[in-house]
Amino acid sequence: MKSSNVNEVARDKTWLQKKFLDHPYRVISGLFSLFIVFSLFFATPREIIQGLWTITISTDILVSDYIAIGGLGAAIVNSALSGILCLVVLKLAKHEPEGLTFGTFGLVLGFAFFGKNPANMMPIIFGGYLYSRVTKTPFKSACLPPILVTCLAPVVTQLAFVEHIPTPIGIGIGILLGIFVGFVITPIAKSVRQTHDGYNLYNVGLAGGLLAIGIMVAFRTLGIDFGLMNIWSEGYNFQLGLFLFLVSAYFILCGLLSAGKESFLDMLIMRAENVDYYLKYGPRSYMNMGILGLSCFFFMLLLRGEYSGPIIGAILSVVGFGVYGKRLFAAIPIMTGCMLAALGAMVLAGIPFNAPGFLVAAIFSTCLCPLSTKFGWKWGIVVGFMHLTFAANVAIFHGGMNLYNNGLAGGLAVLLLLPVIRMVNSVRGIQVE
Repeated sequence: MKSSNVNEVARDKTWLQKKFLDHPYRVISGLFSLFIVFSLFFATPREIIQGLWTITISTDILVSDYIAIGGLGAAIVNSALSGILCLVVLKLAKHEPEGLTFGTFGLVLGFAFFGKNPANMMPIIFGGYLYSRVTKTPFKSACLPPILVTCLAPVVTQLAFVEHIPTPIGIGIGILLGIFVGFVITPIAKSVRQTHDGYNLYNVGLAGGLLAIGIMVAFRTLGIDFGLMNIWSEGYNFQLGLFLFLVSAYFILCGLLSAGKESFLDMLIMRAENVDYYLKYGPRSYMNMGILGLSCFFFMLLLRGEYSGPIIGAILSVVGFGVYGKRLFAAIPIMTGCMLAALGAMVLAGIPFNAPGFLVAAIFSTCLCPLSTKFGWKWGIVVGFMHLTFAANVAIFHGGMNLYNNGLAGGLAVLLLLPVIRMVNSVRGIQVE
């Protein structure tokens, strides 16, 4: 009887792998289902619909926390709907999933808690489709950059809130700007990547940030300016902590069912030469996504941080990139460097050590994991320190139009530090390819 049960479990596991775990888009779809079911515990369908409408017609400038604007249930459903939009686009494009695909979903789901929604994403994605048509590039190989550059979603909606521009005209100009952003981002991102050699995982954050600065400069020349927003939700520690725990457990379970418990330690201590863990480890790499999510859970618990839309958004982006360049032991030195900078700010400026902005920057700083992996933990601490200082100050240049503020900050930190690292290694006779 016992042997029969073992064989039955083995058959069930094989069926689960074939029908679900070996299909990345189905795993992602399962996550969307988790989001929607979870949201219904905290809001009625009517409240969710009303909240979604409020989110759609509200400002998206950084920082606009959708939990505070539309409610917890609506924010979670907005995240799921934004992810579903991207899933439909990728399926229609016949895009083959890779590590960056998961990272893209992580960023979309995360930033749909503070700035992205289906309405302000669609013009930008359409611009990317036009680029593929004009350049005769298969859309399946050019669909990720326009989805990633929805970090400039405020460009689409923000002109509707400018007082001296009629709302219909502002919306129309915003849609055209969104199409323009989606159209030009692929060549810009490709060029920008050469400047940091792939050491900043949020490459489009840097490319989009530079583009946002260009757009904002033009706006300000024309007398159009926006003040940065400071909308943060409070009082959701239990709900969002539980949400994060369930998401992390979901991916750990998917990884365990794919490869068994013996692979858990492999994912914990892995040191992949290539940033695309999914190509190397396959569904086993889901475990690393869950491990990173749980690590962020304990990070927030240790520092007694306040959960909010931007915090949970930052953590979801970390989870997504758990199959593309982010791993725990590369992230720890960088986050340590960030918190050392936060400690300095507390001592010298009186800013709380666990201020929301500092915690968000520390979590997002994991975009620099490739640098820590390549050059060691000491340089990881240095670049983490630099990252937080940049993240706290660069938003003024793009006026909050670039939601990936930390992608821009991380890119600038790498641009300054990378030549110094190479010079020091050269003087010390250290050869690092």
